Amino acid sequence: MEVYIIRSMSNSYLTSDGVLIDVGARVTDITKVAREHGIDIKYLFITHYHVGHTRYAHEIAKAFNCKVVASILKSSIIEGKEKPKATGLLQSIISIFMRIKPVSVDIKVNDGDAIEGYKAIYAPGHTPGSTAYFKDGIIFSGDAIVEHGGKPAPPPREFTLNMEEAMRSMDKLLSLRPRIIYPGHGKPISLST
Repeated sequence: MEVYIIRSMSNSYLTSDGVLIDVGARVTDITKVAREHGIDIKYLFITHYHVGHTRYAHEIAKAFNCKVVASILKSSIIEGKEKPKATGLLQSIISIFMRIKPVSVDIKVNDGDAIEGYKAIYAPGHTPGSTAYFKDGIIFSGDAIVEHGGKPAPPPREFTLNMEEAMRSMDKLLSLRPRIIYPGHGKPISLST
């Protein structure tokens, strides 16, 4: 599986098997990468409801007619049926100025569910419904793990609802012994297993 990075508010990842993970990048940027590599986007996996990861979900789902996948725990926020809890003043300000269009979640995953070989792994703490996706030794971690100096790091405290839980989730994901982690922010992290 090839992975293409589209950088923007957060990292969006497009895989050669037609899965897009998170959408902080514009539709035009994602369309360009998909066309360059001849990829038909079949699924949009959302790791968590923060605006940097869902901003263009509605537009992407419409443009590609792809299935939207997210955790059953907080899909109601992505669908606009529930308001997210802000972790601080900065996040409150961001949510005021960056409104997002709700999008229907077609497939609501539980911990351990698999879609097209991608296993959903609950990784709460950063948000209650944070979910990573694991396939072939690769983890798409959203913000459950971020990159700091080329190494795995916990999410920033100021954007995390429960830091203690976030640390446990990071340990859980690292216990899977991934070869590479594609975080929501920063560069991919290569790990020796």
